[in-house]
Amino acid sequence: MEDNNDFKAFQTEVRWFVKPDSNVQLQKGGVRLSGEFEDTFPKLTSLIKKARVTFVDIEDVRYLLFAWNTKENLICGWLNEIEDPETYFVEMISEHELLIRIIGGIREAFNQPANSFTNNQNFMFLGTESSRGIGDYDDYYETMCDDENCTPINFSDFVAFAEEANGSLSMYNPHNGNVLLFSHDHDFDCVEFMERQPQYTFHTFKGIDTFVDYVEELAAQWLNIIK
Repeated sequence: MEDNNDFKAFQTEVRWFVKPDSNVQLQKGGVRLSGEFEDTFPKLTSLIKKARVTFVDIEDVRYLLFAWNTKENLICGWLNEIEDPETYFVEMISEHELLIRIIGGIREAFNQPANSFTNNQNFMFLGTESSRGIGDYDDYYETMCDDENCTPINFSDFVAFAEEANGSLSMYNPHNGNVLLFSHDHDFDCVEFMERQPQYTFHTFKGIDTFVDYVEELAAQWLNIIK
């Protein structure tokens, strides 16, 4: 552990994650990307191939630490959790399943780009955290639709794959892969209110239609800051 500067940087930036008495095992390694993964996510592939990879085991939970050096000579990265598919709570689209099967879902990110999708997120992509619908906002959304005389969207099948600390949910429609943001309160420049829906409910992402588009934009945000 003493020689792993990437894990040291992670611990410095995410101080609360590893408890002092935690059993931690580290091993340098690599990730084998499938042809399907590379074809589906070319920008993410480029990002992952630039990463230093450490296999991390914390109290028998498996992680992959992806680390890069920024143009400002800081270490940045993702701590991705590797999950058992049998523990996934929802059925997900094939691109989502492919992503987390190969590199896991993002549990923590550190020294990230300004205004990146990873900022202030509780999780991203994790199968054990993803859920259907809009969580505890059903009544709020119904009230907003009534107040503004809008026809509600049937969101029951939507899969929320990322949750911001303030409760905002990034989600996709499993029938077409299109991504939306549900948020009652946000400060994002990358979204706009969805047409024919109440403000501060459903939003669309600017220039992004599908889940793959979202993942590729996330990768581009990180590629822009690393050497």
